Amino acid sequence: MAWNPFRRKGKLAPIDREATRHVIANRNSFPIYVSVEPWPECFELEPEESLTLVVGDAEAAIEVQVIDERELVIYPASVDIDFLIDGKPAEDRSWQFRHER
Repeated sequence: MAWNPFRRKGKLAPIDREATRHVIANRNSFPIYVSVEPWPECFELEPEESLTLVVGDAEAAIEVQVIDERELVIYPASVDIDFLIDGKPAEDRSWQFRHER
């Protein structure tokens, strides 16, 4: 048998995949609103804030619909999601608005 550098021997070790992170950053001078459907979540992001969706599925995708310059709607492909704003848990920020929409 010829030498093959790509031939594997033995068992493969399990590979733990990390969660996928999707980041939406507000680089405007005004607040923006990010809704996550079908979950009833909506976040107001102040200028320079970022919303991170941490999805348990390593290959999960999201679809983003731009409504206008102030509003986005996100449709994630996974149900296991954690929300962070600037790296901190954001559950208490959903539907808490400081500005008029």
